[in-house]
Amino acid sequence: MITKSLLKGILLFISIISFALVGAASAGEKKDAKISKQEAQQLALEHQTNGSNFDDAGKLKEAIEEYQKSLEYVSDDANTLFNLGVVYLKANKAEDAAATFEKLIKVSRDDVEGYNLLGIAYRGCGKEKEAKTAWEKSLKINPDQPKVKEMINDKVAATQQQ
Repeated sequence: MITKSLLKGILLFISIISFALVGAASAGEKKDAKISKQEAQQLALEHQTNGSNFDDAGKLKEAIEEYQKSLEYVSDDANTLFNLGVVYLKANKAEDAAATFEKLIKVSRDDVEGYNLLGIAYRGCGKEKEAKTAWEKSLKINPDQPKVKEMINDKVAATQQQ
């Protein structure tokens, strides 16, 4: 009798453990399951919106984190890349900004502002030659940019004085 009760108890215990493990495994599968493109875009948009809100509030670190999360769902979103690059510039992270704007212009080759901001980021990294090249590409797309011409000429004049 004690043996039957002990055996029933062991079987019950094993059943409970098995059920719990199967439930945990199923939950993990749902969490790791691929999401649809539409769901990814929605999640990316939510994080992008959060990033914009943090940026507006002056919370640059949080904005950067949200934009990075957005890019985990849609890695080539031009708006998110643009906004992230701008926040990096605001946070004085010129190298991160340059890397982000480089990705942006690969996605959006005719983005005049992307090239302009890439030039600013390069200048912030001390890469004058690269900055000038970025601005020249911007001017090829839209020649009517007096401020960009001014930025190129400002550095050329400073270099010539040295």
